[in-house]
Amino acid sequence: MDPTAFDNLKTVLEGAVYDADLQGRIAVVDRRDLVDLARLLREYAISFRLNDAPDPFVVCTARLSLDFAELANERLYRGQAGCRLALLFALPVRRLSVCPFIEGTLRTIWGRERIIRQTLRFPFPHERGPYENEVAVEFARLIYEENAADLPAMVPYMISSLEQLQSFID
Repeated sequence: MDPTAFDNLKTVLEGAVYDADLQGRIAVVDRRDLVDLARLLREYAISFRLNDAPDPFVVCTARLSLDFAELANERLYRGQAGCRLALLFALPVRRLSVCPFIEGTLRTIWGRERIIRQTLRFPFPHERGPYENEVAVEFARLIYEENAADLPAMVPYMISSLEQLQSFID
């Protein structure tokens, strides 16, 4: 059986990230390749940070996911399967006032049409921070196998995002 579009996109994304790792620009810190049987979902995520970033550092996770409907469309009907791509940036912040600047920075890099969500977490009862900020950059469309060449081209933007977000850490 031929590999799915998801498998091909995953391979391209993984290769592009590891190429940047081999060049010494970033360090891969985690990788997950999951099959969720309860929700019938495939997900691949690769996490990395700047190689020379001081601690604490920003972590970028590039997440590719495929739901059952898209997989069935490809396998059963020989249709075109699309995957979702999201980028997650995790960084500690001390002040909530930096959040609009974080969003503005990512909009400058990724464009106005992207969905950007920030989720702040803190350990109870320390409401005044520091906060763990997870910033999601979501693409409001599916990506297809013919978009595979876009994935390596996105890695420099991910690295630029890491560099610029690192400046928000006190």
